Amino acid sequence: MIKSPVPKTTPMKRVLFVLCLFLVASFFAVPQSAKASTSIVNPNQIYSYSIMQKDIKRLTDAYPDLISYETIGKTKYGRELWAIKLGRGESVLFLNGSHHAREWITTSLLMKMIDTYAASYYDNTNISKYNVRELLDHVSIWFVPMVNPDGVTLSQQGTAGLPANLAKSLKQYNDNSTNFNRWKANMQGIDLNRQYPAKWNTIRNAQAYPWHQNYKGTRAAQAPEVQSMMDFTYKIDPELTISYHSSGQILFWHFNTLSENLSRDKAIAAELSKLTGYSLVKPEKNPSGGGYKDWFIQEFGRPGFTIEVAEYAGERSVPLSAFNGIWSRNKLVPLFTAQKSYNLWLEKQKVQYLQQSMSLLAETKLYSKIGAADSISKLNPQQVEVTAQKGDWYQVVSNQGTGWIQSSPGKLAVVENIDATADLKNNAYAYKYPDAFSPKVSTLSPQTVQVIGRWSDWFLISTDNGNWWIDGRHIELNSTSEEIAPAAVGKLPDTEVQITTH
Repeated sequence: MIKSPVPKTTPMKRVLFVLCLFLVASFFAVPQSAKASTSIVNPNQIYSYSIMQKDIKRLTDAYPDLISYETIGKTKYGRELWAIKLGRGESVLFLNGSHHAREWITTSLLMKMIDTYAASYYDNTNISKYNVRELLDHVSIWFVPMVNPDGVTLSQQGTAGLPANLAKSLKQYNDNSTNFNRWKANMQGIDLNRQYPAKWNTIRNAQAYPWHQNYKGTRAAQAPEVQSMMDFTYKIDPELTISYHSSGQILFWHFNTLSENLSRDKAIAAELSKLTGYSLVKPEKNPSGGGYKDWFIQEFGRPGFTIEVAEYAGERSVPLSAFNGIWSRNKLVPLFTAQKSYNLWLEKQKVQYLQQSMSLLAETKLYSKIGAADSISKLNPQQVEVTAQKGDWYQVVSNQGTGWIQSSPGKLAVVENIDATADLKNNAYAYKYPDAFSPKVSTLSPQTVQVIGRWSDWFLISTDNGNWWIDGRHIELNSTSEEIAPAAVGKLPDTEVQITTH
């Protein structure tokens, strides 16, 4: 066999060839900022309020389009109660920890959950059977990892650095012991999980005065931490809540639960028990109340759970050596309950009948009905007629027939046509559709771009390689730009935006 001669290349040609390959790879590569970093939260340490605050900031910086945080109030001694939001859906799950000071390992657990799920979302990987990105596109999980920061700080550090009169009072509340490791209350000597207005008057085994544990206060919701938690719960309106505590490996699920909710709540509790290996606590005819779970079930009529994560530890903190076992048992709990929260939320949503033209901006599965296990086809980007909506599901008439789609952020929109320009002062990513987690198609250098559409905070721009979306939060249209409003509410003008796909 005669072989064709291999053409020789000069060193300069080889360099140019490698450079071209590098440029092509760079064009299509996902920028490093969109990839998950290494673990941020280290649970194998005494996890303090100060460490938690630093980790919240680091998590938000690492995952800016997925995690946000806010303060929901302050303790008497000025510490902020931080709430962290993970996810982008309308349905809400709420988890909290460290109502009791010595149970701060629950804060480590919740912070580890945030870190782990955010990394999985950014990397678009599954955890067990859960597609984390898909789940968190439809559910938001709120966390208050440390309800009792004053008490946690006292339990971990003792009275060092406190004013002498306060240190003296706290020592008296601690039965004159310097062992604050056992402390459960806040720094007013009030047990926060005996403060909620749920049979508060009849709480059993209550201490009569400020103490390191079990003092219910002089009135319900007396403690600022508890009032903040109640106000925040009303604000976010969760479908399901979990309060994490540390000692006993048991699961509470019942508090004067209404008969119509019994089968629902017991079924979820049984699945949680199977998932974690924790034993269910049998309902009592006359339960002693005052806990967050008790108040939530009573006030909202929705599933609320208290999970005790470790073996009984007595009057002390759970040892750090127990964390890996705790994590193994609870790693999937928020993912499981997030799915339950979504189902409960969707069930409550009413069908709205619409007649609205919208742009489907990315490939989306089409289903025969809401919640169907399998799709009937995939829709390519196109104009669709939306005829009904239930929650985040839309019934659409498309060029492939009629069915239901569950839209992820940015995929279904009413695009406003614009004839404008904008100056890019810095490098900017161009996206396939208007969402920070959609595929990036290029990096644009500083330049003036032609803007032909807008949706929310995003601009659709026209380039030689197609029409792409850029994040407009830090970009302003030039003052001479002329905007064209939609022809009708929810309907695009006759000259529709051309959506180019590659």
